[in-house]
Amino acid sequence: MSHLMQLFEAVRFPGGVEVHTDGINSATMTLDGNEYGSLRLFPLAPGVVLSFNRIYTQVWPLAQTEAANILLLNFCLNGRCEVNLDNGQFAFLSQGIMALGTQQAKEAYRYPSGIYEGVELFLDLDTLAQKPYCMFQEAGIDLSALIRHLQAAQKLYLAQTPTATQGILSELWELRDTEDVGMMKLGSARLLLELGRQPYVPHPRIRYFTLSQVAIAKEVCSILLSDLSHNHTAQELAERFQIGETSLKNYFRGVFGENLSVWLREARMRRAAELLRGTDLRVAEIAAQVGYENQSKFAAVFARQFGCPPLEYRRRAPRG
Repeated sequence: MSHLMQLFEAVRFPGGVEVHTDGINSATMTLDGNEYGSLRLFPLAPGVVLSFNRIYTQVWPLAQTEAANILLLNFCLNGRCEVNLDNGQFAFLSQGIMALGTQQAKEAYRYPSGIYEGVELFLDLDTLAQKPYCMFQEAGIDLSALIRHLQAAQKLYLAQTPTATQGILSELWELRDTEDVGMMKLGSARLLLELGRQPYVPHPRIRYFTLSQVAIAKEVCSILLSDLSHNHTAQELAERFQIGETSLKNYFRGVFGENLSVWLREARMRRAAELLRGTDLRVAEIAAQVGYENQSKFAAVFARQFGCPPLEYRRRAPRG
């Protein structure tokens, strides 16, 4: 068995991970049932696996396997993915960002916003060297040349997803619930061809963060979520960590992809929606629990978020 296929054996993951065979052409990996999303896996050829990722949790476990010579192409379509680089820095894939390289995650895959949708292509370079994939050969795809071109041999190449590639990704994503392996093979080959034609961007517009900066952003998130009724100011939080207010806001936006104030408002509205669905609390009580002393202001913000006032939302929404 190739190193590549070992990545998808359920026995190599911590508890909660299951792999179900969907049919001849695919398998689906889930975490704790389907509650936290899934990876739909298509082995296109020996050493080539295409994955459609729909993940709705902050942490996805990593397979316990030996280091392997695998080239991974990761294209983010929605959400955010944390990337821990070998130099100790962190970057975050967001919509329209791609990563390419042989560097693997160290402990687990992390998604700060709790959502990640994207396309991944796993290429086992050792297997493909021993048994070249005919479609790649016929298309003139040289993986070694691609790695050299993007200087991804010993590091991760991060960049904006090229416009031409975005169209191919959209077509591939439309296939995520199908069994159309032929079109998936064609789309994967087209992806690699287009990437080989793109100019190398030595310093793409990607922000990098240190471990301590990421830790501060995540701790701020924990503080805010622990008591949504409390109105923390950015200045107060910055003083707690002995950094400038602008720095704190930049760290938070870098990790979670939104301004702190916008993120907090949306977190409060999500919690309010949960309370409306799952409790009989009065609207004024719910407003207070999520940091609004003024019920009218709360109702207006809620209506902008969900398209209807709180009581109407409660009537429409299923209980629980």
